Amino acid sequence: MTSEDPIQQAFEQMRAEAKKRVGYVPDLNKQVERRRLEKPTKPKMRGIPTGRDGRRLARRDQTVSLSSVLNQEIKARGWQREIAGGWVNSHWAELVGPNIAQHTKVEMLKDKKLFITCDSTAWATNLRMMQRQILQQIAAHVGPDIIAELRIFGPQAPSWRKGPLHVKGRGPRDTYG
Repeated sequence: MTSEDPIQQAFEQMRAEAKKRVGYVPDLNKQVERRRLEKPTKPKMRGIPTGRDGRRLARRDQTVSLSSVLNQEIKARGWQREIAGGWVNSHWAELVGPNIAQHTKVEMLKDKKLFITCDSTAWATNLRMMQRQILQQIAAHVGPDIIAELRIFGPQAPSWRKGPLHVKGRGPRDTYG
């Protein structure tokens, strides 16, 4: 029963292998009829689902927001104080109001102290009286224990100690403000 058709030969080999493994050759006609009677079902997906571009689809439980990743990195690296200082510096007008912000300037944050300079000594005195309210505003926005103290300075007087003809002495006595 050898034929010249390679497809027929492959089919006969598969039948012989099936008879050797299971003991009988299955009747393919019955299987075809059974398949026709069953309702067609969707093929089951195997593996990892991908999008049109072939990249893996992210499930909703796997997605992580950028803000949570940034917050984890900020805490891990200990950048809370520096970021809070930057926020206070950029939002100074929001914290104290536009009128006070026009006459004051945040210089730096060192340890838990915020250094502020004012246009005049009157504004510096006024800001010192408002220090508790300003610290409460800052604590409400950036959290407690980030800034604990305000260092408020008046205007800087011009330096008279310049030039080759400088004469030693106390210089003029004016408050400049």
